[in-house]
Amino acid sequence: HDIGKTSGFIKVPTPLHRPEFNFIVHITRGSAKQQVDANLVSIKENEILFVRQGNVTSLKEVSPDAAGYMILFEDQTLNQLLSRQELIKLFSANIVIHLPEESSAWLTSLFELLSIEIYYPNPNLGVCYSLLQAGLQKIFTSSKELNKSINRSAEITFNFKELVYKHYLKHNSILFYASELSVSENYLHRCIKKNIGESPKEWINKVSILQSQLLLQDLTKSISEIAFELNYGDPSYFGRLFKKITGVTPSEYRITFMQDLSE
Repeated sequence: HDIGKTSGFIKVPTPLHRPEFNFIVHITRGSAKQQVDANLVSIKENEILFVRQGNVTSLKEVSPDAAGYMILFEDQTLNQLLSRQELIKLFSANIVIHLPEESSAWLTSLFELLSIEIYYPNPNLGVCYSLLQAGLQKIFTSSKELNKSINRSAEITFNFKELVYKHYLKHNSILFYASELSVSENYLHRCIKKNIGESPKEWINKVSILQSQLLLQDLTKSISEIAFELNYGDPSYFGRLFKKITGVTPSEYRITFMQDLSE
């Protein structure tokens, strides 16, 4: 999607959502702000943000002069184009990657070709895959950050986050995730604390609360019903945890959401 052509049709901020795909935001002019889980990320000229499938996300701001591309793609495509180590590098921290100006211009030309090909009546998917793969490899070779080696701790952290996105509704036990990853609870705690700055339990709670924001957008459900749906036995505890993580109560979040809808 061409950001310059589509941003005028998008009401910002967009509602929080959990996309069933991965996406890249490449800004070539102007700026944008994207919420990724609990983080508000600024993207400026010649920068790229990778957002992982499963993240709760929202487009918060787009400058009037913004230009660039947003590329959406499923896990299946990504797994065909990148190794596991490359995947971890791209998505382990939702980092914003700053590109040299010449690399950013090269990618812009490539994404223009991809946009043309994919919107043909009968696009050649082989050409589309090849263009996307070339773009990803260009990003890797242009970024010092992505050329760093991945250690065992970073790999465990990435896999832990992937598991939490899949199982947070049913499992909030550290033992469950440690068993799935074939590591001890203490080792898992050290890895997560080192790479995220939070304990595994804090991260699981954060994912659960962030996902609850999506449920709160359904005004037919009471806050207590949502708390029980997320396996919180005490709605009051859910409310306290929600405020601790988001800064507002579930009721206040709902009021703000309704106000945004009415504007």
